[in-house]
Amino acid sequence: SSGINAEYEDELTSLKLATQAAISNAFKTPEVMRLFAKQEPVQLRTLLTQLDRDVVLGKRTVEDSKQDKIEILSALKKLGQISNEEELLLQSSVKLQTVSSNEVVGEHVLSLLQNK
Repeated sequence: SSGINAEYEDELTSLKLATQAAISNAFKTPEVMRLFAKQEPVQLRTLLTQLDRDVVLGKRTVEDSKQDKIEILSALKKLGQISNEEELLLQSSVKLQTVSSNEVVGEHVLSLLQNK
């Protein structure tokens, strides 16, 4: 019986570690990670509101806050707590980010080809 309990404990520990790793890969901001792990959509919304307020007050730029906003909206989406408007905002932000990343990669490849 204790062998089964030890095996169960090992599996549970492995599952916890895998969950933590998945959350860490999905989110870079420790506060968003913590709130997502605790399934706290109200606090995530508060964080989103604070982010918007900081932009209005000039404490952060729109550009600077984009990644955090995407992370928060992604967490809300994964918790099933996202509105249609927020979903559209998230999709357009992620598409823009992907296009921007692809442009950077494309420019790098072009510069490498030109240097040969």
